[in-house]
Amino acid sequence: MVEVVDVRGLERDKRFPLIFQKLEEHGEIDVIIETKPEPLIKKLHEQGYIVKFKEEEDHVRLEIRQPEIIPGSCPGAATIFRPKLEIKQCPYCNAEIERWTDEIKVTCENCGKEVVFEIDSCVQWCEYAEKCLGDKYEEVMKTLKELERSKAKLDFSKYIKA
Repeated sequence: MVEVVDVRGLERDKRFPLIFQKLEEHGEIDVIIETKPEPLIKKLHEQGYIVKFKEEEDHVRLEIRQPEIIPGSCPGAATIFRPKLEIKQCPYCNAEIERWTDEIKVTCENCGKEVVFEIDSCVQWCEYAEKCLGDKYEEVMKTLKELERSKAKLDFSKYIKA
């Protein structure tokens, strides 16, 4: 049975310590809180926990679980949770473009054209992807589907000899 920790009404500076204390004691907990706490979720992801949230009537329930894989061992998850800044060249005007490794589209500041990039991720085929990414899974799948749609719209006629 997973312990339920209700932190509604608790002072903000006491919430995180209580949550992490309970995680140390039990390994997995459900947290009841007023709204989705992005900083807490980010910190939990950084420590390798799987976090899912459910909006209920007047609160949010966070399901915090230990990962079934070793945190940080998956290069696909590392790209998603810890994106890096890259400098690429625009294929249209050769200007430098800044992009984060989890972005699929960037608009070139020099020529104004949209540049589409691949994302290095195993999410589409890995059996642990949903557990590994927790609540980020749906967002990543949406981004990957958008990438597929963008590829379908690309005009390859300039690369094909008539």
